Amino acid sequence: MEDTPEFAQMNGFLFPFLGSLLFVAIHIVIYFLLVRHISSRSYVRRLYSAILWINLGWSIAYMFMRYTDTPKWLFMLASISVGVAFSFLIAALIAGAINGALILIRHHHLAPRIKRYILALCCVYSLYAVYHGLEDPKVEKLSMELDKLSAPLKIVQLSDVHIGGLMDEERVAKIVFLVNQTEPDLIAITGDLVDTSLANAESSLALLKALRAKYGVYYVLGNHEYIHDVQDMLEYLPSLGIRVLLNENLPIGTPPLINLAGSADLMGDRLGFLRPDFEKTFANLNPALPTILLTHQPKVINILPESLLAKADLLLTGHTHGGQIFPISLAVLLQQPYLKGLHQTKTGGYVYVSQGTGFWGPPMRTLSDSEITLFELLPPQNPSQ
Repeated sequence: MEDTPEFAQMNGFLFPFLGSLLFVAIHIVIYFLLVRHISSRSYVRRLYSAILWINLGWSIAYMFMRYTDTPKWLFMLASISVGVAFSFLIAALIAGAINGALILIRHHHLAPRIKRYILALCCVYSLYAVYHGLEDPKVEKLSMELDKLSAPLKIVQLSDVHIGGLMDEERVAKIVFLVNQTEPDLIAITGDLVDTSLANAESSLALLKALRAKYGVYYVLGNHEYIHDVQDMLEYLPSLGIRVLLNENLPIGTPPLINLAGSADLMGDRLGFLRPDFEKTFANLNPALPTILLTHQPKVINILPESLLAKADLLLTGHTHGGQIFPISLAVLLQQPYLKGLHQTKTGGYVYVSQGTGFWGPPMRTLSDSEITLFELLPPQNPSQ
């Protein structure tokens, strides 16, 4: 197997440092657009400023806590501060726009009061986001006919679990319980399973050995695995009964029911390491069977040449988290074709975008749900002759 890239080796320093700079910039924007003139009383402004800079401290601490053995309650507080930072950034941008409008209509004296209203609404919004983000994942059921399928097939998709930090043994055990209750024929894990080093994730990962499926458990890389010790993890997962699909395909079932293909993530192209190879992924498919492609990012449908995309009857993807927190979710659509759900491709197949089984960063969600997706695939009622 290839050596771990230098980028991944530097991640323990580089990512926290760059993240810290980002949060400094975010809090400065919040200060100038929302806090600086929030009241005519100086002690009120100082109080809000103090809260803001304390939140900055927690946000920076979070970036480094991700690589240490931190008590869960402490990590929870730090991770929430990250979500609060992004929520208040949106609030600050809204406040700045309103302030500009008030200046134009010569009602600038209303700005402090409106800023306080915005701040209060943002606090309520953040509390709801935490409550919803910590809820157990929902089992999302989807039935669909699949051309060339000869018998019903139940597939469970897990995506973006992000084991590490708050996605600990308790939450992973709950996911395993919910998956096994569905009695699937096959379990597909479409990337970002882990978001820490193998040493920190191993006790939680070991619980996945209890997953049960008639035809087994299959996994493809997500982008986050590349910035940790990806080689060690790829070598460890088979010991849990999880088959890694790295630019390859294989028939599933006896007799075979589907071609199951899996590609490395597009992050591999950026790093020059464990690159996706779609020609290899689709090589030597059985043309009499439907093909399901496991790949992490939905924008693969815009990258694949039509000749290869046409070979995939169904693509199972994730990566977007359904946007996780609105309106930050809108930024995801700048990079990905869809946020969530089932969509048809230009070649007549389908792509499903999971909202993710876990969460990244803060345990917060709005207008998105943590999901375990259960596909009930059926033979076509009127198969083509």
